[in-house]
Amino acid sequence: MKQIYFLLLILCNCLFVNAQQAGKTATSVAGVVQEQDKTPIAYATVRIKDKSAKLLSAAITDEKGIFKLEGISSDSLIIEFSLVGYQTFTKQLSKSNSTINLGVIILQPDATLLNEVAVNGELPSISLKLDKKVFQVGKDVLSQTGSSLDVLNGVPSVSVNPAGAVSLRGNSNVLILIDGRRSGFTQGNALDQLPADQIERVEVITNPSSRYDAAGSAGIINIILKKNKKSGLNGQLSLVAGIPA
Repeated sequence: MKQIYFLLLILCNCLFVNAQQAGKTATSVAGVVQEQDKTPIAYATVRIKDKSAKLLSAAITDEKGIFKLEGISSDSLIIEFSLVGYQTFTKQLSKSNSTINLGVIILQPDATLLNEVAVNGELPSISLKLDKKVFQVGKDVLSQTGSSLDVLNGVPSVSVNPAGAVSLRGNSNVLILIDGRRSGFTQGNALDQLPADQIERVEVITNPSSRYDAAGSAGIINIILKKNKKSGLNGQLSLVAGIPA
């Protein structure tokens, strides 16, 4: 009799365990992720969570937007779809059977993710042309508050002595032009009165072509000024006195 009771007890325990396992049957979830125009969304992240937001399983959609997750045993399921550039989509799952087919999941583009793209580019400080070297004026302090002589002194192969004389590769016989023309600023120390913030670039021509004046055996320095630049007020005051009147 005791043996019969023992066998019945073992049988009841087995039935109870099977009933518990039957309530926690593994579930598989499948579907397709697409855009509004039915374009498949590849490499979207699919996450399965329980009611406490604990991650149970995760997968990534293939090139056709298809996904499938298997071996999920929780009763309360939440599925989440996410991808950069799209709004995160969350859906509550009702576990009615062992296989859940969600069909087509539509992800909406995230229009507020990126309002605008600004691309900023800067010209290189030194560029080589066919017959000249072009030096772009930088944004340092001297280029904003100094004079044109300060800019020229920072150009390679160009030097300015304390008296304001400009030389190219050690030769002072150099022709200085403003926007390709001779100017009164190139006479004497007048270049010191040209603000540096008006200069856009400096062109150094060591082998001038026939369209330039032959003067200046060492080469030509062409100062290009900025366009539509308000230069403010500039002036000179000279006073000459002599005896007798």
